Amino acid sequence: MIIRRYHAILFGAAFLLSGAVSYSSYEPHRYQLPNYTVGELPRRPWIALTFDDGPHPVMTQRLLDTLKQEGVSATFFVVGKMAVRYPDIVREMARQGHEVSNHTFSHPKLPRTKSPAVINELTQTRAVIQQLTGQDTWLYRPPGGDYSKRTVKAASSAGYHMVLWSILTKDVNGATVESMQRRIHEKAADGSIILMHSGIPNTIQMLPQVIADLRSQGYQFVTVSQLLGIENTRHQRLPPLPVAASFPLVSR
Repeated sequence: MIIRRYHAILFGAAFLLSGAVSYSSYEPHRYQLPNYTVGELPRRPWIALTFDDGPHPVMTQRLLDTLKQEGVSATFFVVGKMAVRYPDIVREMARQGHEVSNHTFSHPKLPRTKSPAVINELTQTRAVIQQLTGQDTWLYRPPGGDYSKRTVKAASSAGYHMVLWSILTKDVNGATVESMQRRIHEKAADGSIILMHSGIPNTIQMLPQVIADLRSQGYQFVTVSQLLGIENTRHQRLPPLPVAASFPLVSR
């Protein structure tokens, strides 16, 4: 299902299939259309900043510091195994009001991954996010943007919703600050989702100028859930997942 131009978010029935870890006793929290009051969301046009991978122990904290200084909320698609390794950074994302979403547990190539393993990758990371933040998410972005009909069907059948992007900065491919700024400036439109990465120095360097440029054009920064018109359960305190879903965290 295509949302606003190139954005993709795929919906499926909200029930869990068996993976390496059983979550059959956990009732998923479904998304509902929002019931926002007047003034709760900023005026249009809207744009969403998103950051994949990480958390990185140094660069992600610098990124958070920049976003805090600029007063901007973003959406982080975190890798589960990295969240387990650096839990305090994930907690800080949530404390600052950012949306923490799913980028799988081990960052595999999903089209090469069997369907039960795809679901387990997403469910493990969802469990980590809830364990660290007390917040839930059903949004995920496939590593590298790689997916197939089979993986989409498997994930959506378990209630997970895929989110892609409309502006690719190519920061992970070594794009310069200037080329990223130019690409965003040329492609920005109401409803755009910008893809960046958590551990790229050039991304952190270019971010303040990009934010200033977009603000000068009237853009308001929102999370992916707000952009897609979904009431995200991240704003609710949720019951804990089963004990089997708990992960030992690295104390830092």
